[in-house]
Amino acid sequence: MTRPIADLDVPLPLLRAQVVDLVARQRDARRVEESTAKLRWLLAHPTPATPGELAEMRHLLYDADPDATVPAFPYPTPQETS
Repeated sequence: MTRPIADLDVPLPLLRAQVVDLVARQRDARRVEESTAKLRWLLAHPTPATPGELAEMRHLLYDADPDATVPAFPYPTPQETS
């Protein structure tokens, strides 16, 4: 037996809320895809670190604060750096 259309009718406020939710999910999915594509491009095209960035990384690795919970790495010997 066929159901009447009135039984299948969705109230307009509910329909609007569902459409708003759907659009928000689609927008979020598009942002995730764009971010993923940008990250993949950045990983595929690395740029070398500048001398300042390298110095900062060395500072973070070798000159840790005395009260740090993780000790600093020992400075490399000349044999290790060559």
